Amino acid sequence: MSWFWDHYVPEIADRSDPRASPIRANDLSGLPPAFIMTCEYDPLRDEGEAYAKALSAAGTPATVQRMDGHIHTSIPAVDVLPSGVAGREALADALRGFLEIS
Repeated sequence: MSWFWDHYVPEIADRSDPRASPIRANDLSGLPPAFIMTCEYDPLRDEGEAYAKALSAAGTPATVQRMDGHIHTSIPAVDVLPSGVAGREALADALRGFLEIS
């Protein structure tokens, strides 16, 4: 994870900025609803699920869906992993709901 942080946010001082990791924000209330998808074999899974809990605790509607058997970035692998179809459909449904599209 250190290697990824070094590439994602090279300056150590910037790593506490909520734009680098939203769970670090002082206040998560008043944000728009969130749909957070995690993958079973993703090193970021626990942080994503903790973020959903923190949003909910702040009164921000948050739905979390874990994709069992998946790794980080597997959901966009449309032609490679058919098991991601349900996840992509859930994402699309959430987006339609957020935008109130039928």
